[in-house]
Amino acid sequence: MMDIERARTMIAGEGREKAEGLRMLRNAANQGDVQATVELGILYMQGNHVDQNTEEAAKWFNKAVLKDDPEAQYCLGMLHEYGDGVKQDLERALDLYTKAAERNHPGALFMRAMFLEEGISCEADVPEAMRCYEEAGLRGNPDAMYYMGVFTQHGMNGKTVNPLEAIEWYCRAAERGHPEAQYALGAIYEDGEGVDKDIKRAVKWYSVAAKGGSARAQCALGFMYDNGVGLTQDSEKAFELYLMAANQGNDVGQFNVGDAYLNGVGVEKDESEAFKWFALSANQDNMLAMCNVGYMLQHGIGTGRKESEAVKWYSRGSDAGSELCTFNLAAMYEGGIGVEKDLSKAKELYLKAAEMGMKDAKERAERL
Repeated sequence: MMDIERARTMIAGEGREKAEGLRMLRNAANQGDVQATVELGILYMQGNHVDQNTEEAAKWFNKAVLKDDPEAQYCLGMLHEYGDGVKQDLERALDLYTKAAERNHPGALFMRAMFLEEGISCEADVPEAMRCYEEAGLRGNPDAMYYMGVFTQHGMNGKTVNPLEAIEWYCRAAERGHPEAQYALGAIYEDGEGVDKDIKRAVKWYSVAAKGGSARAQCALGFMYDNGVGLTQDSEKAFELYLMAANQGNDVGQFNVGDAYLNGVGVEKDESEAFKWFALSANQDNMLAMCNVGYMLQHGIGTGRKESEAVKWYSRGSDAGSELCTFNLAAMYEGGIGVEKDLSKAKELYLKAAEMGMKDAKERAERL
């Protein structure tokens, strides 16, 4: 068996040293060294120190799978799950995950749990999925730890609500650098759920999670800077964090960036930029953004006046449960703005908005 650590050090080098390390690794793999075979597959799968080539990775993993190696089974399972370098085959992926899980591979246990929970290429089996999630978490898989935290916090998949157990699972994942677990801890301390409310700890965990790339944490920390909660108020820092989240496609971050541009808070006012970000958020079904897009189209703010398009956005927001969109849509029908005037429809919508809790909506309905 070759010295894998020595080969890794050489491959991480330059020139002849790197080439010699790869040659050593390939020779060992060709001679049947399973660890070298898997290592070579991982290098090609990740494109680490070699050009990424998932077909080449699959070739080496297949060789190691023939020798029942759990890491190779897990990696080849991922390639089959996503059709990366091999034909997508979810049944084959599950079979490989199951074989590796039987050898207690933490990642394979987690993936098998996900397949069983959702019934992907198999009958759903939530109790067995939960067993696999817990076993994966106990064996060090951070994603499984996070999921166990979610299940125990919210009482899902047969788990009883237990905030303290949830915190324990989140802490395990957070200590291993899991950004969403770090965010969850921040939210728990901010809300005081199962623990004493602690804004300083909330800020700490949001900050760590935000640096780790959690868009939700970036939004939460941005809000705290925006409003001076646990931090010195700083609109520019808030905007910076919102933009980080928005650039990851987070709808709340996109909405907040749009709001900052619309009002010139933390950034120079720019109504066209505001409309752009609101539209991105609205297209992800953010109800507040739908309403803002409708309003801006109705009044020509940051975009051309397009009243019929405004009606479409108000309708979409109303269908999603926005009382303000419903109220504004009623007003459009009442005034025949962007749509044919229809007082009966307007009254129906005002009453719907009133049921949703919109003030003045019932009075407007009774007036018609």
